[in-house]
Amino acid sequence: MPVTEVLEALGSFEISLTPDIPREVLDTITYFGHVAIIPGRVNPAAAGDGLLGAARYVGVVRGRRVDDDRRTKRTEDATRITGVGMAFWLGDEDNKGDIYENAIMPASASFASTINMLLPASGAVTAGTIYSVTGSYSGRHIYETPRTAIQYVCDTMSTTAIPVGWRVNGDGTLDAGPESALYVTSPRCVIVKRGAGEDMTLRALPGSTGVARDVEDYSTRVVLLAEGEGESIATGTADLSPATGYKDLHGNPLRLTRLVSESDTTITNADTRAAVALSQYTGTRDALELSTTDYDVQGSFDVGDYVWVYDPDQGLIDTASEVTFRGERINPIKLRVAEATWPVTSGYTIAYRSGTGVWTDLTDYTEFEAASEVRITVGEFGRALSGAGTEPVGSRPNADTSVPGIPTLIEPFVGSAYLDARGFTRACVIISWNAPLNVDGSTILDGDHFEIRYAIDTDMIYPATWAQIAQVRWMDLQTWAQPFAAPDGDWQTMFVAWGEATAQLQDLSPGVGYDVQIRAVDKVGNTGAWGPVTTFVTSQDNIPPSAPAAPAVAGSRIAVQVTHELGKSSGGTFNLESDMDHLEIHVDYEPTFTPTENTLKGKAPANAGMIQAQIPVVFTVQVEETSARYVRVVAVDKTGNKSGPSDAATATALLIDDAHISDLTVSKVTAGTVSANWLLAASIRTAETGARVELASSGLQAYNAGGAQTVNIDSATGDVTILGQIISGTSGRRLEINPTATYLPEIRFYASSGSNFGYINGVSTGAEVNLGVNGGVFDDSGVDCYARLYLTGGTSEFAVLRADTQQRRGGYAFVQPSSAFVGYSSGGTDGGKFFATSTQGWVGWDSGVSSTANHMQFFSGRTRHIGRWADFLAVDSNEGIFTGSLAGPSSGDAVALSFGPTMDTQLLPIVAVRDNPSVANTRGFVVSASDATSFTCQLSGAANGAWSIYFWCYRI
Repeated sequence: MPVTEVLEALGSFEISLTPDIPREVLDTITYFGHVAIIPGRVNPAAAGDGLLGAARYVGVVRGRRVDDDRRTKRTEDATRITGVGMAFWLGDEDNKGDIYENAIMPASASFASTINMLLPASGAVTAGTIYSVTGSYSGRHIYETPRTAIQYVCDTMSTTAIPVGWRVNGDGTLDAGPESALYVTSPRCVIVKRGAGEDMTLRALPGSTGVARDVEDYSTRVVLLAEGEGESIATGTADLSPATGYKDLHGNPLRLTRLVSESDTTITNADTRAAVALSQYTGTRDALELSTTDYDVQGSFDVGDYVWVYDPDQGLIDTASEVTFRGERINPIKLRVAEATWPVTSGYTIAYRSGTGVWTDLTDYTEFEAASEVRITVGEFGRALSGAGTEPVGSRPNADTSVPGIPTLIEPFVGSAYLDARGFTRACVIISWNAPLNVDGSTILDGDHFEIRYAIDTDMIYPATWAQIAQVRWMDLQTWAQPFAAPDGDWQTMFVAWGEATAQLQDLSPGVGYDVQIRAVDKVGNTGAWGPVTTFVTSQDNIPPSAPAAPAVAGSRIAVQVTHELGKSSGGTFNLESDMDHLEIHVDYEPTFTPTENTLKGKAPANAGMIQAQIPVVFTVQVEETSARYVRVVAVDKTGNKSGPSDAATATALLIDDAHISDLTVSKVTAGTVSANWLLAASIRTAETGARVELASSGLQAYNAGGAQTVNIDSATGDVTILGQIISGTSGRRLEINPTATYLPEIRFYASSGSNFGYINGVSTGAEVNLGVNGGVFDDSGVDCYARLYLTGGTSEFAVLRADTQQRRGGYAFVQPSSAFVGYSSGGTDGGKFFATSTQGWVGWDSGVSSTANHMQFFSGRTRHIGRWADFLAVDSNEGIFTGSLAGPSSGDAVALSFGPTMDTQLLPIVAVRDNPSVANTRGFVVSASDATSFTCQLSGAANGAWSIYFWCYRI
């Protein structure tokens, strides 16, 4: 019935049960429960899960065997339960466990972060103490158990000076970090053949040793095959340095290269893992087994600790190590305990814990072993089991390193021009492609997406038609061979899901060359190379503007003035397309004429800026005839595309432009509109007297009917004087200045479309100026109220007032040069208040009735209280101070008083006694008892007759 513990491995245990174990006890033992072996005798049901941390060993039940031990006449009287150690929950010997089915990829992560990422997702093992380890780790773990992955990380981050390890504790937590943090590295125990005993710092155990050495695994070089398959396998190497002293038959240095396969090792960790593997095979293989007759080794060492071993007969000495034991100097060798097998003897508690956390005591039904030797394996044991290289070399499971090939673009592309939402002409192109294979010729089964990037081609020579050239000034052209230079632009990228074979590139410039490339990406992130650059030219702008609306025309005998609001013939103004360049003005005698070069009379600029700013086109066409004529306009865009003509507008001789007027006096201008680029005059006014507006070099002035000036804009200073109201709008959110007929200094703020407003106004009292800031009216339980801040020289107040009576309603505050006051008032009745002057401060409650006032007054050097203290008959449990009185029993000598509620804390009573005057000066009394519920007052003798106590109580 031994227990075998193995460092960073499963180990095993076996517990034999007695034939008389009750069936109900035996039935509680189920698979994957836990057996705990605890030194001493304890009650498992009472101790509970605390036993998991106190136990010497905790194992997982995986087997139960019932047979005949042939010691009785009963069959099936030998029952044994078997299992393994707690490392099982990280993964068993067949690599079963909480497998990573989704890749876990630490990237330059710390040791602690990596270990936490690799813990089982099921929570079977949780983080215990994770110590810091120098360095960072990057890798990828998938389709493996946490035990394999954690061992891999510890091996990779170990160094010769600081080895790293892990262990699973009995309570299901994982400790990991440097071995010096997990185990005893300064031995406290020495195993000797003779001279066992105790010393001040060491315990010597008697034992014998068996040593077997060989060089079957000896290697001088390791080539590690990492991720990949076939020719894409990544490799790492490590060589023995310094070179070995062994020779072959011809005297050449010994060369033994070992191949190790680790398909889950990335290229960045390959050399490190090769060095880890080589370190296991650079010396002799030492199989060292110790046996000690002291079967109770608990407390001397645990598996993973280091011990001293001294046996000169077997060569187990190390002259570099010197230990003094019982006054004698010995030179033991320092070895690590890798495995221990020990018996389960009487004196232990054997307890079983079910998966639901129920504990069962098996101690009385356990057949304990007799004391026997403890077998200990130390040194480089189990190298073949724990080392690397268990995978087959060659074709084996590996990470996906296949790289997609280059997709093939299918030309020619299909494109067209369109108008975007802003009215500009843009181009779009539909590209298509054929999906590739992997670069090794295999079919892509894990494709994720395609990446397409495109940019303006800057090497193309852009042709131009004469119509396009006609729209550009000569000074704006580039070279003769390339009148239009290509614009510069960065690559733009779009993503298309795998399985799609087309994509639409939008918002391209019409008639411009573009470069495009494509590549493929698989689900692992392997990215194929970009394909060759393919150049295409987008569709030219072939979309003409909409037909414009008919213009407005005014004519004279020598000219026609054309006005156009850049609207479409279908309706609206300033809604023609944004790529407009100009309007052609055509004039003829027939209303249905067709615009030609002969009818073209001029070109008027019309562009997106004029459309956005809503600036109409105004153009004068020189026409000598005086008879009626018709005008049509044609819209032309930047590319030269022309719209259909507008409807015709007629014009007659109504106006003469200034080029044909030699003499014009003001008396001759009686009606209409005067339009001019320059108009020089001393003054322009609407009338000589009365209500009028006047524009002169001094500025702009306005006068009312009485001749009083109401508006003055001074041209010299920019000063503006306005008498009357200023309103920023007629409805909605707006600002009004001087809104009332009396023109009080007032500013109103309307924050919404309603009639409610806040305002600031000024009121004068003699020479003083008082300022009010008033909020909008709001409803307070059916009463209209508003907030007001009123600033005056005497009393400045902030309060909530009734809108109808201006009485205070709620909290208010006012300040004066000599005092400050904060209080509460509702309907004319005051409440709480705070009052301060230079000599006193008040705080309390005052409704204006002196008999009910209750407040504290603080003066320099004294405090005054106005009002009454709480009576003990109506106190709350949190009352801080109260008073009262109680009559004592006639001729009695004690009285007890109960407060009613139990106070929150203890009370301290201060008591005075009133008794018969004849003995008033001789009667003594004490408070004999006091707590949170009552107190008792005791007289020194019986009272003569009626007596009372008066008291104050303070709660502490």
